[in-house]
Amino acid sequence: MVASKAQQAATAERRGKAIRMKIDGASYTEIAEALGYSSKGSACSDVRRALEKHVVEEGLAVEAWRELELARLDVLQRAIWPKAMAGDPRAIETALKILDRRAKLLGLDSAIKLEVLTIDALDQQIQRLEAELGAGALGIPALDGEAGEAAETEGPSG
Repeated sequence: MVASKAQQAATAERRGKAIRMKIDGASYTEIAEALGYSSKGSACSDVRRALEKHVVEEGLAVEAWRELELARLDVLQRAIWPKAMAGDPRAIETALKILDRRAKLLGLDSAIKLEVLTIDALDQQIQRLEAELGAGALGIPALDGEAGEAAETEGPSG
């Protein structure tokens, strides 16, 4: 049986309230009692359904719980920020912990991948490319480091 537009709107509104309560830190039991769910399990299922629907609609992968945690961090940061900006050392420490947690969730602290190339590796790559292109057959002189060095050390003839 398809729900009427009014029922769909009521369900969407209740799900929105449930998500807001969860972001604010409410337990599923508290959500169930406040919004008339039959149990904490049904409240949990409805919140998950809403988050999954959001994920599908927005084309996000498994970001629903991350988004929930980021929203919670936003709420906490808004609450502590005025005291931190006023110079309260405990508030500053708390704000930094919130910022650190957000950076971890977003992957901002992940290691930077560096590729180190040595002269030998570059020479090997050049030789491989020359072989692939058939550089010798095209009359392109080889880019051999030793040949270049030998020419430089001999100096002008005469």
